[in-house]
Amino acid sequence: MSATRVRAAALLIVLALAASCAPPLPSGAHTGVPRDPAGTPAPPEEPGLPASPGDPQGPEPPVPADDPQGPQAPQPEAPDASPERPGDPSEGTQEPPAQDPRGQEDPARDPLPEVPEGEPSRLVVHGDRSCSMVALTYDAGSGADGAEAILDVLREHGLQVTFFLTGRWAEQFPDLARRIADEGHEIANHTYSHPDLTTIPDEEVLQQIRDGEEAIRAATGRDPRPLFREPYGAFSEHERRLVRAAGYSYSIYWDVDTLDWTFPGVEATTERILRAQGGSIVLMHLNVADSAAATAAAIPVLQARGYEIVPVSRLLQCTADEPA
Repeated sequence: MSATRVRAAALLIVLALAASCAPPLPSGAHTGVPRDPAGTPAPPEEPGLPASPGDPQGPEPPVPADDPQGPQAPQPEAPDASPERPGDPSEGTQEPPAQDPRGQEDPARDPLPEVPEGEPSRLVVHGDRSCSMVALTYDAGSGADGAEAILDVLREHGLQVTFFLTGRWAEQFPDLARRIADEGHEIANHTYSHPDLTTIPDEEVLQQIRDGEEAIRAATGRDPRPLFREPYGAFSEHERRLVRAAGYSYSIYWDVDTLDWTFPGVEATTERILRAQGGSIVLMHLNVADSAAATAAAIPVLQARGYEIVPVSRLLQCTADEPA
């Protein structure tokens, strides 16, 4: 989809949604579980698995039960507050310009605290609800139909977000992987070939994480640690212990699933993005062309509602003690 067509589609969606784009509810006023047009409950707002973990890699396996000690509900935890460091001193405290951000430092301005060795990686479903921030995330596992246009939209708005790359995708699309890094986006590990990690032996889990990391480093020159996303959203406490053993402290889930991998169209994808609230992590995919137009349509609406669009690491650095 060309940049002109993306902007035109986004404009039409913004106009169509304008009547329903009410200002955000104050903190604590979000109640109930929103439902999508088909009547399927959207992911729960509070800790717990989203109702419909989407992924373009094929049929979704059920999220397996945890270890024999009993299932462990997701605990979205935000690390201790770390004051945001300013970027390039020459820019002062001004907002980043809407231009190609090549040469910017890694979006993770301050390192996130490490989870102690021997513990499972920290499962994050969303950030602090009191923070007026939203993290847009894009998984790259199969195809790149929307990648160029999505990157164009983000560059036009001067935004950096988080991309979860598989190693195989980075090998298949090295120019796109390099562009993601060059334009200042945060890069995280999504394994090498996207298997369900709860169904394979421990050594294969570790090998998938190591091989994915190696391919991502080779394509981008960037270290994807400490952020990891399990394929299909399938995890267990034992699997997360392996993730931490491989050097990843954070397993990043989501609370807003656009289901873009089912190709519902630009309007439906945009409507789902706009379910985001403070601290939300939104899931999309680089193989869906419509997600570019949906991103373009949603960004100005989210910003008009007072939300800053940030990488996942920045979202986790925001806590109730730090003004958003």
